[in-house]
Amino acid sequence: MLDDAGPTALAPPACPVEEMHRPASLDRSFEGWTPEVFAMLDRLRDEPHIDQYKKEKPGVTDHLKAPFRRYRDDLVVNWVLPNRLDFETERYVFSRLLKNDFGAGGCHDNLWMSFYRPETRRLEDVQITHRVSPDGFAVGLYVGAHATDLLRQAKDRIQSAPATYLDRVNPLLEQNDWRFYTHSGSGDDKQRTVHTTPLDAVPDAVEGADGIYVRHYIDREETLSLGPELVDRALDLVFDVWPIYRFYLAEDRG
Repeated sequence: MLDDAGPTALAPPACPVEEMHRPASLDRSFEGWTPEVFAMLDRLRDEPHIDQYKKEKPGVTDHLKAPFRRYRDDLVVNWVLPNRLDFETERYVFSRLLKNDFGAGGCHDNLWMSFYRPETRRLEDVQITHRVSPDGFAVGLYVGAHATDLLRQAKDRIQSAPATYLDRVNPLLEQNDWRFYTHSGSGDDKQRTVHTTPLDAVPDAVEGADGIYVRHYIDREETLSLGPELVDRALDLVFDVWPIYRFYLAEDRG
């Protein structure tokens, strides 16, 4: 049961990034993504419906879910356990392909996962996300959607220390393939503001946003070429967003 004070009462993991441990040689079980998984996700993008999902179901298990579980296990072994991070790593850490759309039968073309603090829930916490889609793989940080209290807290911290926040975000935007973006609204009214270069100031869109992303994208070709070393790259990216994660949750604010 959640604390009566709500998600904002929960403490972030205590480990600052400069104290975080990473094994010199990673212990991996993930063998990499295959062309088959991207071909399957392409078909789900073209036909985003439960009928296509049913046709793809054997591949969903063999080419998507089983490798993603091994990837998850590698993050646990090489990151969570060495740093004694208090995360839920087993229950409900993965999204679902089938949409919760009141029986309309919609299907997503991507699958993502995030660990979360055990006193809360995946969708109600600040999320370090790992996502496979037809476009490739992405790792990043998100606050918003169902985590309304934490989104408000993050906005308050950004407003109270904008320079510190930009010091966390801009070093990422100075590198290739990072994006900072916000979203608001839904359906036909959904709006998204994307930034790919360092910010001179906190964007005005942040205050009214329903969610804030900082995300790194790895295209399909590079994702395939990385093979099992995608785990190594992902850990680099997790370490990159960790100071922002702690900033949102009241720690490491400089």
